[in-house]
Amino acid sequence: MGPDQLPEAGSALKANWGRAIALSVGLIALLAFGTYLNYTQGETRDSSVAESSSGAELAATPVPTLTFTEWRSEAETISYDTLLGDADQNEGKTVYFRGQVGHIASATESYIEMWVYVALDDRIEGWGEDQVVLHYRNFPAGVNVEDIISFVAVMDGVDPVHHVPELTVKALEVE
Repeated sequence: MGPDQLPEAGSALKANWGRAIALSVGLIALLAFGTYLNYTQGETRDSSVAESSSGAELAATPVPTLTFTEWRSEAETISYDTLLGDADQNEGKTVYFRGQVGHIASATESYIEMWVYVALDDRIEGWGEDQVVLHYRNFPAGVNVEDIISFVAVMDGVDPVHHVPELTVKALEVE
């Protein structure tokens, strides 16, 4: 191997380093864009929920007001496992549960989204690990984390990310 071959090897090595650097910069840019996109989609979802919960939209179609007891008499009491396991068949059903508020994801004057640990049975000390996501529009009073609640809600489906039932509250009592 003569000295005339060394510059070719050096330029090939420089070209490989150049490709590696370009690939690294491209991956970093792709990760940054993905993070930005994920963040903006979350912000868009949160703002659209707040906008859709405005009183103008809900005032157009007044719903007869039922008491908690009346809603409770119309609801089914089913187990959490049945609610989640047969989600397609339970979608649209009105159900009753008791639980403890574990997390409030978002809240405005008229809308609240909260995660609730549901009761294994009607005893206060029987909270399990099973959770539901509750959506409540035109929420009349505050609910705090660790409050014990009874609620009647309609099964909307299953949260695709966390695989827990999503319910829209029709009536709620804080105990």
